[in-house]
Amino acid sequence: MAKQQPVTIEDLFRQVEESVTALEGGELPLEQALARYEAGLKAVRAAKTQLDAYQARLEELKGDAPAP
Repeated sequence: MAKQQPVTIEDLFRQVEESVTALEGGELPLEQALARYEAGLKAVRAAKTQLDAYQARLEELKGDAPAP
């Protein structure tokens, strides 16, 4: 089995953009629109998790991280 590459923040942003574009088109049947909305929301949550991790890492590198 091939090792799966981690999803990049850019990939997640692209997924969100694609979902928004598809939903704004207004041409999707309800089930597909719901699936696109769910996929977009999932990508937003994953992107936020990555951004939070990046922020924590930057604070750690700057030495601004609060003591445990």
